[in-house]
Amino acid sequence: MDFLDNLVIPATTQHLNLLKIILVMSMLIFIPFFGMIFGGTAFSVIFNAYGRKRKNPLFIRFAKDIIDKLAINRFVGVGLGVIPLLAITFCYAQLMFEVKVISVSLLFVATLFMALAVNFVYSYQNTFQIELLIETFKDITGLKKHELETKIPEDIVDYEFDLMNTNSNSGLYAFVLLVLTAVFFAGGTSIALFSDNYEYFQNIAQMFLSGATLLNFLFIVVLSITVTGSSILFFFFYWQGGIHDLDKDKEYYNFAKKIGGNIAFTGAALLPIFLFFTFIMIPNVALSGTVFTYTGLSFVSILILCNFLYAVIKNKDMKYIGAAFYVLILSIGFTIMKNQSAFGTASFKHLEAINTAAVELEKEKKSKTISTAGVDGEEIFTRICSACHKFDAKLVGPPYNETVPTFNGDVKKLSAWIQNPTKVFPDYPPMPNPGLKPKEADAVAKYLIDKVGGK
Repeated sequence: MDFLDNLVIPATTQHLNLLKIILVMSMLIFIPFFGMIFGGTAFSVIFNAYGRKRKNPLFIRFAKDIIDKLAINRFVGVGLGVIPLLAITFCYAQLMFEVKVISVSLLFVATLFMALAVNFVYSYQNTFQIELLIETFKDITGLKKHELETKIPEDIVDYEFDLMNTNSNSGLYAFVLLVLTAVFFAGGTSIALFSDNYEYFQNIAQMFLSGATLLNFLFIVVLSITVTGSSILFFFFYWQGGIHDLDKDKEYYNFAKKIGGNIAFTGAALLPIFLFFTFIMIPNVALSGTVFTYTGLSFVSILILCNFLYAVIKNKDMKYIGAAFYVLILSIGFTIMKNQSAFGTASFKHLEAINTAAVELEKEKKSKTISTAGVDGEEIFTRICSACHKFDAKLVGPPYNETVPTFNGDVKKLSAWIQNPTKVFPDYPPMPNPGLKPKEADAVAKYLIDKVGGK
């Protein structure tokens, strides 16, 4: 994306290291939350559709609680979803400065999809709240079920019908947009590892043909399933005491625990398989000892997670719910470090080139920077130059408003000409050497450029 290219500049090694830290931190925020909102939306839509089709309030309640607990609210969605993904995009744009590959463009598109998805997720969430208000209103009326159809105002009936359509459509749109977010995010981060084949990834079609993109997308799906199941257990039964009075409804309590546990364990059991496949898809140019180490730590942490989840499901030992959730976050951290270590290895030569370009740019800036401390350029102009020059009118020499702009703001260049003037304008006599010292010439040049530039 051209406008992203215009926003980034070559960074020094210190700045590159800082960018890597920001990138890892943004990933640690974004990926767990995306797993919750992606999987939570998917399972909520499924249970909601099934519950309404079967007219089963248990499933509908479960769908509502999932989206309430896992999506939280709109501000959290923006703060933990959209903003970190935007930060990830700009970090990649900076780290892949002047690289001709579609990774950054794909991540930017993923950010746009995420922003749209967040809007639909919370529209879907709000429909449940409004539906609850309508049901409360019906209960307050004291009317029996068969009386509601005839005595409830037609406007409310129509609104309730429209609300159900909004509920269904918003959830479906949110899910589709989250799938697209996952696909483009997987594509952008996967392609960035193939530093020796960037020329092959120049359009979206090549992203869809990439096996690495497909496997990383599937890994995100399985990870989201694991995060969703673990989050259901964590937020329903553990965090701040769980849902209020949940244990008083034994049927719903056992239902939520069983479904949440099964979702979490199924995802956790599949994670090592997809972790292995994503590992073998890492190109040789991105492999290093650090990548192997973090991959091994990811495997170990996932196995520990499976043991904790087994204890929760089979032994009904709810005290392990918190431990399972925290180990899952740890395993996500190891996976992120594995991927970022691979990216660092793959882009090592390019990052060295960026640092070299940054050093050269800094030298160029310093070469144009002058020190005029203790010298008053305006005083020298008034004393020496003003006898022959004005800014807006011809005198002995041409007006400065016409001549100074030809130096394009380069103080050093103008200073050098003042110290060794040559005839430039045929209609004016040659300028005599004013006999200024280098620092005095610098001060006058800076004064003239600032004055003409309106500073």
